[in-house]
Amino acid sequence: MALRPFGFGFELKTPLGLAESKSRIRECKRHWYDPSEGPRGFILGRFICLWNSLINSQGPMMIGWLFKDGSGCRIKGQSGSDLNGTFLFVFAGIMLPIVAVMAFRNGQGGTSFYVMVAMCMVALVFLLIAASNDRRDGLTLVHFLQTAIGGDARHEFR
Repeated sequence: MALRPFGFGFELKTPLGLAESKSRIRECKRHWYDPSEGPRGFILGRFICLWNSLINSQGPMMIGWLFKDGSGCRIKGQSGSDLNGTFLFVFAGIMLPIVAVMAFRNGQGGTSFYVMVAMCMVALVFLLIAASNDRRDGLTLVHFLQTAIGGDARHEFR
């Protein structure tokens, strides 16, 4: 199994136009502060972002772009278990070695500092593996889009 912590890629095609696809998604999704479970999010121009729960911010998330196609509309993007948390952990994983090198150059940071940096990097690897294993959680949002716009989907779980 490949390591894919940022979820899985998907592509949806529909015979509907771009404006009709956007309006159907807006009609079917929940409002941001609706207490019931279900897809909610926003569409900014051609960018779409959906998540599944008001309470659970670590839940599934989907980001994508809407494209005009010769015969309708196409949505292409990534969907996974916790994309915003994964992006944050990867950013922290990039910053930790930079901080460690800067501390080493300045003669600061003892052995315990470098042990903590190493432990954080190991924890980052485990978190990325867990995110890769849970990427199927984002499939519900892709199915929601498929239902809302009535298109056919291509992704790795099909």
